[in-house]
Amino acid sequence: MVQGYDFVDGDTDPSEVGAPYVNPAYGHGTHVSGIIALVAPEARIMPIRVLDENGEGDFWRIAEAIVWAANHGADVVNISFGYPQQTQLLRDLLDACSDGTTTTGKTFPEIGINRLFFSIAAGNSGDSTFIYPAADADDSNGSLAIGASTRFDRLAQFSTFHNRVKLVAPGENIVSAIPGDRYAFWSGTSMAAPIVSAVAALVKARYPNLNPVEIAERVEQTSVRISYGNPQIRINRVDALCAVTLIPPATCNP
Repeated sequence: MVQGYDFVDGDTDPSEVGAPYVNPAYGHGTHVSGIIALVAPEARIMPIRVLDENGEGDFWRIAEAIVWAANHGADVVNISFGYPQQTQLLRDLLDACSDGTTTTGKTFPEIGINRLFFSIAAGNSGDSTFIYPAADADDSNGSLAIGASTRFDRLAQFSTFHNRVKLVAPGENIVSAIPGDRYAFWSGTSMAAPIVSAVAALVKARYPNLNPVEIAERVEQTSVRISYGNPQIRINRVDALCAVTLIPPATCNP
């Protein structure tokens, strides 16, 4: 762990607030962090709290947290939450964190030359509903929208899936840590996104000069084609070994 921040209470203690069986989001952040620690044990995790005990927050707080992370040494940002409407502020910030430019011309001098890769949970709608900020993700801006796969290497029934979701990772019945020195099974694209975040961390450690766009491209291009049931829809599952060892456009054969 490295120093994090609580943007809800405005202090340096980002510990989860709430109680099990009372607040449905309680334990979510810890579970996500545990998955990252499982896949990339030597990754340094920067815990940042942006949602309250009910899993609610606002766009300004999220944007402030991303800027804070960029300025405190983060390379990879995991976003395991979503919202139904698009906001130009966060879309511009995603663009700016990849190469400093945005399609609207807006600038973010607050982030300086710091650049971030984003792994973003696609959502759990079970259909093609656009959930943001995942629906704004694209490897061209150093971000990936992540769906969830099952233990049988198929798309999970609950996973949101549309043309912006180019990658999936295991997200069904994932065991990880929760507060109170306990463990729990949890399902959702929230569990899939940190697997990709951790793989991106492994790639960044192996190839430290890669920028966010190059990391996104490598993670996507070295993924494994899996079954969806509809031959017209392409779906690929992340593969850590291939992402670290292969040089695109080499393909990964599990």
